[in-house]
Amino acid sequence: MSRMEADSLVASGLRAYAAGDHAAAQVALDSVAHEFNSAALQFDLGNCWFKLGDVSRAILHYERGLLLQPGDADLLANLALANDQVKDRLASDGGPVLGATWARFRGGDDPDQWSRRALFASLLFFALLSAAMLIKGRTPRRAAGILASGAFIVLLICIGFASMRHDELIRSEHAIIMAPKVEVRSEPRTGTKVLFVLHKGTKVAVDQDAEGWTEVRLPSGIVGWMPTGSLERI
Repeated sequence: MSRMEADSLVASGLRAYAAGDHAAAQVALDSVAHEFNSAALQFDLGNCWFKLGDVSRAILHYERGLLLQPGDADLLANLALANDQVKDRLASDGGPVLGATWARFRGGDDPDQWSRRALFASLLFFALLSAAMLIKGRTPRRAAGILASGAFIVLLICIGFASMRHDELIRSEHAIIMAPKVEVRSEPRTGTKVLFVLHKGTKVAVDQDAEGWTEVRLPSGIVGWMPTGSLERI
């Protein structure tokens, strides 16, 4: 699919959404998301599923959008609206204001932002380092050396955040429950003790998979096993 074809499908999907044909809009937008993913596209898909009455899939796409653009105000607002319809009320990982601010800082406007910053910081560091070695005056040389040290520290910070964002994007550490009701068991097989029950739309952390079963973890730290087909990775 070319970029022009993708843009045409997105435009068609948005027109269908505006006309109230949310099913057609979802199909058009979803066909693009496999090749040209973005936070905006995930936001639109979440809206389609919300209008279609599938809150769990709406939450899934809002969460996927936030993975690409953490702290986005529109995604957070619509995710909160969808979460209001989820039956399970689990403790959050932190305060909403501080968490959103940190997410915006960590994630930036796009997944590659910290990589670009690292590249710019490396160019600045080598330029200042070269200046420190070439300048003859003692005071200017010292100033260039201090600035080069600062640029190197910034470079390390940018590399750290870029590495963090890379790990976040390639690892699926959370999932959304898709089944209406799931019994979470003590062991990865049927007939074992039921520890607790979860319902569609609930977000859980994923620890490991084992022969058709997935070990999930709640914010409280409680773990258990559920059938892999009952959830979908963010």
